[in-house]
Amino acid sequence: MSAGLGRILQGRAAYRTATALRSSKRTSTGRAPPTTATTTTTTTTTTTARVSITQGAPQTQVRYISGTTTDAKSAAVAASSAVLNSTSTPSLRELFDSPPVSSSRSRLASSASPEGLFLYPNLKTPETFLDSVNAAIARGHLLVERIAHAPEQQDGGLEMRKVIKLFDRLSDVLCKVIDAAEVVRCLHPDPAWRQAAETVYEELFSWMNTLNTDPRLYEVLHTVLNTPAIESGLSEAERQVALVFLRDFEKSGIHLSDAKRAQFVALSDKVVSLGRDFMQNCSTPGPGPAHILVSPPSRLQGLSPGYIQRITKTNKQGEKVAVMPTSGWESQMVLKHVEDEGVRRAMYVASMAEDKTKVAVLDDLLRTRYDLAQLVGLPSYGHMFLGDKMVKNPENVSAFLHTLGKSQEAAVHSELMLLQKAKRVATRDKDAQLEAWDRDYYVRLVSSRTSTMPHGDSISAYFSVGTTMDGLSKLFSHLYGIKFVPGTVQPGETWHDEVQKLDVVDEREGLIGTIYCDFYGRQGKQLNAAHYTVRCSRRVDDDDEEHDIAEGMTLREGIELARADPGVEMTGKEGRYQLPLAVLSCGFSRPPGGKPALLSWVEVETLFHEMGHAMHSMIGRADYHNVSGTRCPIDFVEIPSILMEHFLADPAVLGLFATHHQTGAPLPAGLLMAHQANRSTFQAIELHSQRSMAMLDQLLYSPVVGSPSFNSTATLENLQRATGVVPPVPGTAWQTGFGHLYGYGAGYYSYLFGRTVTSQIWETVFRSAPTSRSAGERLREHVLKWGGGKDPWECLGGLLEDDRLMKGDQESMKIVGDWGTKTPL
Repeated sequence: MSAGLGRILQGRAAYRTATALRSSKRTSTGRAPPTTATTTTTTTTTTTARVSITQGAPQTQVRYISGTTTDAKSAAVAASSAVLNSTSTPSLRELFDSPPVSSSRSRLASSASPEGLFLYPNLKTPETFLDSVNAAIARGHLLVERIAHAPEQQDGGLEMRKVIKLFDRLSDVLCKVIDAAEVVRCLHPDPAWRQAAETVYEELFSWMNTLNTDPRLYEVLHTVLNTPAIESGLSEAERQVALVFLRDFEKSGIHLSDAKRAQFVALSDKVVSLGRDFMQNCSTPGPGPAHILVSPPSRLQGLSPGYIQRITKTNKQGEKVAVMPTSGWESQMVLKHVEDEGVRRAMYVASMAEDKTKVAVLDDLLRTRYDLAQLVGLPSYGHMFLGDKMVKNPENVSAFLHTLGKSQEAAVHSELMLLQKAKRVATRDKDAQLEAWDRDYYVRLVSSRTSTMPHGDSISAYFSVGTTMDGLSKLFSHLYGIKFVPGTVQPGETWHDEVQKLDVVDEREGLIGTIYCDFYGRQGKQLNAAHYTVRCSRRVDDDDEEHDIAEGMTLREGIELARADPGVEMTGKEGRYQLPLAVLSCGFSRPPGGKPALLSWVEVETLFHEMGHAMHSMIGRADYHNVSGTRCPIDFVEIPSILMEHFLADPAVLGLFATHHQTGAPLPAGLLMAHQANRSTFQAIELHSQRSMAMLDQLLYSPVVGSPSFNSTATLENLQRATGVVPPVPGTAWQTGFGHLYGYGAGYYSYLFGRTVTSQIWETVFRSAPTSRSAGERLREHVLKWGGGKDPWECLGGLLEDDRLMKGDQESMKIVGDWGTKTPL
């Protein structure tokens, strides 16, 4: 992720919403799934109620608190080694297809002393979790002061040479706490833990939100990059890290007066507050009725008779009336399956009803981000957000989306005529026009008629969770020499008994990271599929912690300091490294009776997509926290995960693992072909929907927001009239449920951009040999291993052996745009 001290949250949240974004393209008439996104900026407060730094007083005792102590880390590595060498380790199929509690966990003594979450000793209880904020801020203050005073050191420039490392350490200290808080507040079943995580998040964010406007830090970093004796000796990764921080300082108005910098911080805080309100609004019902009454219940023809019977009541007049909820999956079922257009219309209007309070929150959020951009001298938030992305500016995004739209016009028109014809036949009205409440119904109807799906078991029978995870491990073994091994879970290490732990093992390097898998839905858990990077790879043996406390400096008695992970030695690399740790969360349904969960194709696609992010985190190991794993621009970070969808669709890859959960028979070729043919129907309209949402995102972060008459509902309606496949519906406001407007703000185009790039990568590198080790190593060498440590255009140009791409200029963007017109997305 490309992020500095304060914006670490924005990029991270965006990655976590990747699959929610992908899901929304299939339900464009419904609300896009909500996300947990946050935007940040940052600086330094030189005083705080929790930390006191003084000179000249007698030194008092300092107590250290860390993400992972040496003892805990050694225990974790020892446990992993035991699992790798054990003959009783369960297979991946057994691990994920067995009843909820894993065999590795059941072997542990129940009386064992509980560890902290993720084996972090400061995450044993909600109360100790709160202590981690104080420890992170205490260490953060030391690092800030050390950076600020680096130019004063009379050491021949040695301390100045360490400044970039100090910045990176500061970011790592803060990220470890706030990223753990993000996992806990989204996934932990205990309200006390979730509340503690909210407090941790808010307190740490409040402090972080001052760091990017501290002129002392900026001046030191600027000096480092403009001192030839230092700059000439920087590695490519160091230079990338420094540029990340420098850009964030400049985006945060470091050139502004003290008063305007304070205004920047205030506006940033307001964005977070409004963003939280907006995201909460996305998941709460609107002002429309909670139910629609359908009489007679037979008008719900198309739904299960048993379900219709369950929701049917008798009113005071003795009439049978079906009471149909207007939110959640029920509304989608009506829009997709009910034959009666009047019922579908009533459901659409009720579920999408405009809530003026929600619109006001969204519009205030958009205006506040516009004001932020104006404060730093930029015409819009889109210009502010896109400046360090691959696309560079909103004009390039618009050109890219326009090119895609022109190339798809004929196909969209053809598919639209198919739907309109189907409606006219069904209604016996030769003038019937397609409406918003018709699209999902007729897409399903026409697709089912043209499908040649054979009878027998559905395709889900060949994709149990265990089978799919085993297949992913086999695929990564072929491509990279990497496999998954079930890890031993210590008491207290996970937040729920269903969470499974995987050790990620490289055939050359041994253990390279850990992935926690939380795959099943439950009450209180956010159900959107997500990838969380809890800890990034980073070299730690050269942290030089002992010099954080300057000579003559004392700390208040009893103060706690966050301490670096002691790390492990890596084969073929000098020094010691902290190993990456990731969490994958999904919302799969677990069947009763200990039966294995069988996944739909969309769910398998989701799992492949999120695992693409996780493997990027595992492979993208670097000396610096800010350029490891998925820490790269939003329009590049999606590429490895979207590429996984191409692997899933390839018969050679499916042949590695897709077998019947009961008989073990391989997936029949006819079933796969029929399924893929069915899914390819109406792809142009699906692409058009994604493009429309990206265009709306760009409009809502453009200069038009500065108009006194701006209104997001009117903006959406105008866009629908100009480019939509169906006309807008008065009285509705779909945009208030489009959660990506916060998490992806001005970056929603990135999925289409990623689809375009990955289609070209697939055709060029993988199509002829999708499980080839040479192709996998080529991707690993040019893309995955760099994370954010190398310019993404150089990564792409090297992978595709096209020097024209390495410039990252308008010609590069034109080349990508041309790919979109020639390569199926």
